[in-house]
Amino acid sequence: MEIGKIYTCEFVTDEETLAWVDRKSQSDVGHVLLFSRLPHRRLLEHLDINSVEAYWLSERITDGAVRPDLDEISKLILGHLSNHNGIVVLEGLEWLVTQNGEDNTLGFIRMLRESVHRKQWTILIPIRTLAFHPQWLARLRREAPSIELASPAESPTQLIERPDSLEVKNEAVDSTSLKILDDGSPQLVQLTRLPLNGFTTSLLRKRILQWRRMGLDVSEVEPALNATDIEQSYALYAAVEEKVRQAVELDRYITANSEMLTASEEASTRFRIRQLTGLEELSRIYFAD
Repeated sequence: MEIGKIYTCEFVTDEETLAWVDRKSQSDVGHVLLFSRLPHRRLLEHLDINSVEAYWLSERITDGAVRPDLDEISKLILGHLSNHNGIVVLEGLEWLVTQNGEDNTLGFIRMLRESVHRKQWTILIPIRTLAFHPQWLARLRREAPSIELASPAESPTQLIERPDSLEVKNEAVDSTSLKILDDGSPQLVQLTRLPLNGFTTSLLRKRILQWRRMGLDVSEVEPALNATDIEQSYALYAAVEEKVRQAVELDRYITANSEMLTASEEASTRFRIRQLTGLEELSRIYFAD
């Protein structure tokens, strides 16, 4: 993709599209502005939401949402094109056409093409080609040529890197592969501990994403991503990793003994476990001799 241009690409799945967005957000492309049909709580399953400026295309009036209105979306995009550099990913073109009409939407795309010209930004629009009439699709591609996204170097569910200096067991922790509990939350699993030898910010970022996909609040470890001293970064990771280990043990106990707990006690306990708060207290309650 070239800077200063707008493109379309064939939409495959949310997982593949968002995995591509996640890789871009961790690279040197600059700012990433994402318009998605998925709410933020769903995006957390696929990418590091702190590295992306994301808006939920929705009729709902809530924080982080934007209506499928071409003027509202235009203001947000144009406000970014004048500053810095980066990439805009705009999903939901099919919905925009339904809401605003083919001619208005095509005019919107043409305006974006002209606006991004000579700017330090690239605009990408994933589309479902079968949703459009062939003649209109041809007109669209004259404004925004079609490209094929590069295939990832690793599977979207394979989240642990294996540098030459670091032997780490590959662990697939995807929201679709985790066992879902009765309350709708994923069951916690214990991951292989990352050793100090070969520890990198990239590995830490992927481990944080794994933990988030399990529904854990690991915001405490996020400052380690910006630490200049790798040993300090690892120390913070190790402290949170120990909390996660406790949380997994407690979660397993709750699952195995759920019939002994009231529904409210189980719900409140699981919430505390996933927030990584009061773990010592919970351990004394459930693991007391």
